[in-house]
Amino acid sequence: KDSTNIELGIENSPAYYKNYMYFCDNGGIFQCLDLNTLKPVWAYDVGDDTDSSPVIEETSEGTFVYTANQVDKRSQISKSRENCNIRKFNALTGELIWQKDYSCVYSYYINGGALGTPLLGKDDISDIIIFTICFTGSSQDGILLALDKTTGAEVWKRQLDAYSWCSPVAVKSSEGKTYGLFTDFYGLLHLFDPKTGKDLHTVSLGANVESSPAVYDDMIVVGSYAKKIFGIKIK
Repeated sequence: KDSTNIELGIENSPAYYKNYMYFCDNGGIFQCLDLNTLKPVWAYDVGDDTDSSPVIEETSEGTFVYTANQVDKRSQISKSRENCNIRKFNALTGELIWQKDYSCVYSYYINGGALGTPLLGKDDISDIIIFTICFTGSSQDGILLALDKTTGAEVWKRQLDAYSWCSPVAVKSSEGKTYGLFTDFYGLLHLFDPKTGKDLHTVSLGANVESSPAVYDDMIVVGSYAKKIFGIKIK
């Protein structure tokens, strides 16, 4: 319990590493909790509400956790644009490794920034992490971007006409090549190249899609505001 923070709701899914649990509350306190003692190991004020779930990666250089916040509480106060902050931490010590900022607009009840959980690259895209960021230009658009895991530098950035709340998903072909999937406010399901961000194909799902695609073998399953659940074959 935090005596200085009254925004104690948690809208992201916690991530785990051994006996450590990582999550952020609506007041912007991102913390590592020891599940054996139920005491914080470290905490960091990320500055705003965070709905995007953290992701963890164990590497030969150490164990790291990535998180991105939204533009909510700060814009309610400032009445202006604020930055969505993408951060990489040392998961064991809480040391900030790098931070990348993207200016976003705020719309009442529909916040800008990161709403989906990032896609942590593996195998042939193991050097990047992919985020969807909402409302970077207006309350309709957004960006899809890949950052270098080591430095936080942009590998590519793509302008989206329609913002995306979904968590990007990776699928791998029988030849070992990785492809990406995401959905958007216009109701499109995008199959894209995660090395460039460019679309390879799109399918219309009829209405806004906030849910993230689920993939089993060569089948994509996703629901939309068209009040339907779709099964889409990957060929």
